[in-house]
Amino acid sequence: MTNVQMVKCFNEWMRRFIETPEEFEREFQSVNEFLREESDGVEPSYGEACAAYLTKLSSEVRAD
Repeated sequence: MTNVQMVKCFNEWMRRFIETPEEFEREFQSVNEFLREESDGVEPSYGEACAAYLTKLSSEVRAD
């Protein structure tokens, strides 16, 4: 993914967050899960979920 594509994806992420914040409620709940995994010495799964969402956005957003 190029820097231009990544910028467009993150801007789209923010646009969707603003337009449909209820779809992102899980993000607020994931903070405790992240902290628990980290304190258990496990690599938090949050990054994996974010990477999957960014990949999804990259397939939906034009990279002009």
